[in-house]
Amino acid sequence: MSSVLDRAKNLLALTTSPNEHEARTAALVLAKLIREHKLVIAMPRHSTPNRTASGAKKRSSQSKRGVRRVADPPERIASPLGGECIHCGTRYKAGSTIYWFSAGGGLHARCFEDWAKKEE
Repeated sequence: MSSVLDRAKNLLALTTSPNEHEARTAALVLAKLIREHKLVIAMPRHSTPNRTASGAKKRSSQSKRGVRRVADPPERIASPLGGECIHCGTRYKAGSTIYWFSAGGGLHARCFEDWAKKEE
C-alpha cells in the first residue's frame, strides 16, 4: 500500500507541471488510481475562525487534525440516461452534464456547486 501512496503523491506533484499535457495525464492517472484502490483524500484546511458574521460559532466539517475528507469525489459526465438529482430531487435529462458519484447518484451542475459550498 505504501508504494500506491508514493505513486499517488508523485502523480499529485506532477499535476502542477507547467507542461499542460503532462499535468492532465497525471491528473487522469491519479483519478484512476484513487478509484481502483478506493483511496480517501485528506486535504489540509487553512485555519480560519469558526465564527459567522453575527459572531456565533459555526459548525465545521473539519476534523481534529485540520483536514477535510473526501471519500467519493464525483466525476463530471454526460448522463447516458435520465435520472433524479440526489440533492434537489428533480429529474435530469439524458445527455445533460451531471456530477456522478461512483457509489451511485448524480447531481445537476448547479446542485453540485451548492453541495460543494456546504461541504466547505
